[in-house]
Amino acid sequence: MIAIFARSLFLSAVFRLPRPRSFPFPFDWRKRLTLLILALTVPLATHAADKPVPAPAPEPAELSLMNRPVATLRATVAGAVPAVRAARARERFDNLNRAELAEPLTRVSGRLGEESGVAIRLGDRVMFAIVQDDLDPEQPGQTVEAVADAASHALENAVAARREQLRWPTIIRGTLLSSLGLLLLVGLVWGVARARRRLSALLLKALDHRVGARVKRSGFDWTGALFQLASLVVQIVGVGLIVLLIFLWLEFALEQFPLTEPLGQRMGTFLFTLLARIGESMLEAIPGIVTVIVILLITRALQRLVSTIFLAVQRGQLDVPGLHPETVGATRRLAAVGVWALGLTFAYPYIPGSQSDVFKGLSVLFGFMVTLGSANIVNQIMSGMVLVYSRALRPGDMVDIGGTIGTVTGLDALSVKIENVRQEEVTLPNAVVVGSAVHNFSRRGRASAAVHGDTSALLSTAVTIGYDTPWRQVHAMLLGAVASVPGLRDEPAPFVLQRGLSDFYVEYELFFGIADPRQRFHALSTLHQAIQDEFNRHGVQIMSPHFVLQPKEPLVVPPANWHPAPAAPDRKAP
Repeated sequence: MIAIFARSLFLSAVFRLPRPRSFPFPFDWRKRLTLLILALTVPLATHAADKPVPAPAPEPAELSLMNRPVATLRATVAGAVPAVRAARARERFDNLNRAELAEPLTRVSGRLGEESGVAIRLGDRVMFAIVQDDLDPEQPGQTVEAVADAASHALENAVAARREQLRWPTIIRGTLLSSLGLLLLVGLVWGVARARRRLSALLLKALDHRVGARVKRSGFDWTGALFQLASLVVQIVGVGLIVLLIFLWLEFALEQFPLTEPLGQRMGTFLFTLLARIGESMLEAIPGIVTVIVILLITRALQRLVSTIFLAVQRGQLDVPGLHPETVGATRRLAAVGVWALGLTFAYPYIPGSQSDVFKGLSVLFGFMVTLGSANIVNQIMSGMVLVYSRALRPGDMVDIGGTIGTVTGLDALSVKIENVRQEEVTLPNAVVVGSAVHNFSRRGRASAAVHGDTSALLSTAVTIGYDTPWRQVHAMLLGAVASVPGLRDEPAPFVLQRGLSDFYVEYELFFGIADPRQRFHALSTLHQAIQDEFNRHGVQIMSPHFVLQPKEPLVVPPANWHPAPAAPDRKAP
């Protein structure tokens, strides 16, 4: 009636028909759109309300008696859902006495309302029924009779197990066999524990006998670490055997009683399936393992060949353009890393478990961690390669890096270690070294080294002397002072340069070389002492620090005043 009334309003509004007399409100053309919506939606809503909503299908229920599956109930019979039907069947089975358990099992076909099926009875008592809707929809070939026959046989087995469970001889026999199995389990566990202890003692004795001599030679005790590893492996194997024995005893004990026999059979099936799966996995992994071993052996042979070539270059037995003795070691390590990386790349797909989701997830996680945390490390490694291949410094060189002066004691992949004159170890990151000027006092330029036949750099010191002192005298005094420096080299011979003619003094700089650049500071200290003594001896004033007025007398220390207290006189007279 609502739909007819709305349609009449719609027609009267659109086609200017007289509106229904039963509509008492004034009609406005501006409401035609609203009436159109009412005319269209009301019949749809009425039609949707008239359609019945299908009831949800009930959940299937598994009927199990004496831990044995009997049937799967899916239909609702006489208002009872599958769960209620299964609960009622279990309750009837649990209420059976000895006499009722001995009655025959029969099947009766019939109808219950609109449902047709087969009722399974024990004596005169109906245990449960199988109807058409109980059939599995995923198995179209099933029939009610076949499903009822299978359920009848399963119920017969459950009844037989129930009768057997109620017999005292069965319970006594199961208890005795379980107790004997428990005694055997205790004996086997004791034997496994005793064997583990004896095996650990034998391993310790063997390791001490075989590794003891090497320990005395190398100074590092491998026996403790190897024994801990071997003992851990033995302990894991022992615990695994004990757990397996307990599992087998529990399976044996459960199979001795009719009520728990299905549980024991399932445990046995689980163990057999697990062992079979492990064996199949091991057999399937053998070809991959063999392939990985072959690839690794080939990679190792190739790496040894490459290392042999680089060692020949390092010893001078082979000449390869572009390889220098300073860089051949780093190049050999890089080549080895590249060869092994290539070999592992080829071997990765054949590693057992490499295609599993866990392995892939760990690989992605490891790659993500390396990507986030290796930016600075990669920078240091690349800077270290720059230092190696630029041959700017090597261990043993005396260098000045950004104001840090000392002897290079280590050149690693990430840092450079320097020992300064205070015997402090200073660690400089490779990136810092590459970004700083490196002054190597242990080397000279290629041209100078080719001429003079040495590679160490020269040392120098500067003095400022007034114009009233002849420059030839200054040169002679400086060269006389440098002769007292220990380890002075003859080639090149010490020489003096006049670096500047300032307002009040002349700047002289003395250059000389020593045999061991690492004695740089001691040589300069000795030279400065000798210069002071030489200039004082000849009455020449060193014009440092700067002065404003020329003094009337030279400001020198005469030799007689060289050893005032508490200074001790020199052992050797000047």
